[in-house]
Amino acid sequence: MRPKGWLLLVGGILLSLSWRPRSPLNEAYQLLEDMLQETDRIQTLRYELKKYERIQGKLVLEHMSFKLRRKPFAVYGYQHSPRKGVEVLYPAEPGSQKILVKPNTFPYLPITLDPFGNLILEGQHQTIFATGFDQIRNLLLAAKARYAQQVHTLVRSAGRLTWDGHPCHKIILEPPKYEIRDYTVQPGDNLFRIAEKLHVGWYKIMELNRLSSPNASLTPGQVLKVPSDYGKVIRLTIDEKRKIPLVVEVEDEIGLYERYEYYKLEVNPPLTDLDFSRKNPAYNF
Repeated sequence: MRPKGWLLLVGGILLSLSWRPRSPLNEAYQLLEDMLQETDRIQTLRYELKKYERIQGKLVLEHMSFKLRRKPFAVYGYQHSPRKGVEVLYPAEPGSQKILVKPNTFPYLPITLDPFGNLILEGQHQTIFATGFDQIRNLLLAAKARYAQQVHTLVRSAGRLTWDGHPCHKIILEPPKYEIRDYTVQPGDNLFRIAEKLHVGWYKIMELNRLSSPNASLTPGQVLKVPSDYGKVIRLTIDEKRKIPLVVEVEDEIGLYERYEYYKLEVNPPLTDLDFSRKNPAYNF
């Protein structure tokens, strides 16, 4: 079958102009490219998040509302479940590098914590700095650079759907060979530095090596098990109009590792400094 097209007379010569529909593979890759561009344009976000993370072999659900400003980075979060009423604020004060937490248990007073500390990260896959889309964007950019010669073959379409009232496309990304490898600890390494260097998850490294905490002591020369990629399979549900991810799902060699669902997401709402201040009368700090 001949492709659809038009005939055009130019200088007495009859030319045939034809087009072919983009293949699903090319469409999926273009969606990924559009998403990377659009998420980089975001300045502020407001949304609800349901996150499912595998903690000690079980999926744990946490439901929160967030306000986020990318530059300078600031986050306010309110937890709906499992501990209704918990609030978090970063930075705790202007110029601070600490996170303010309002617990919903005794003594009910706000406390200031290290965002990389064991207490704040207990039962979590991510630090506060992964809030929003920058982390997934950076991981995808790293994968794109790593597999530059074959990246088009690693992305495919998985159809269309509606999510939270928005028409969406679903795409799937798979590295050519996901595996667990050895990594030799270097001087100055900790789990966060290793994860950033390799573009993988610090929690995954902790899990693989049965370490007691994200700040477990490491010794230069020590051999750790690490994943070759952030996930064996990454599924993205991308808003057709806004080109932003509304669902991010990651599988590893065991199965579902984490899933993040975004609801009521507003792009670039007019947030002010008061939205990221403990003095906001709507907060309970």
